[in-house]
Amino acid sequence: MTGMSLFGMSSLLDTLDYEESGETRYLVGTNVEYAVYVEFGTSSNQAQPYLRPAVRRAVRSLDRSFNGAESPQEVAEQLALTIEAEAKREAPVDTGTLKNSITAERLE
Repeated sequence: MTGMSLFGMSSLLDTLDYEESGETRYLVGTNVEYAVYVEFGTSSNQAQPYLRPAVRRAVRSLDRSFNGAESPQEVAEQLALTIEAEAKREAPVDTGTLKNSITAERLE
């Protein structure tokens, strides 16, 4: 799957004195093989970034992810789902295949 990974949320939230073993990881991306060419462009097609802007918007609204979250795992999940929603909103739509293929999934 092509996408961006969210790693290290536990270490980011260590200052909250929350301890749990393990790490919560999510992968937000798509299985459409041309997604990278849409995001970064090619020699003949201009870039149409959708995933990187989605991550930036989600990180800027990170404080909303903390509201009501009872654990770092919930924050990570909310952040991943926000990135997924923002990427789907931003993705260029020709046939809808790329937009419909964007997912956030928890990695075990």
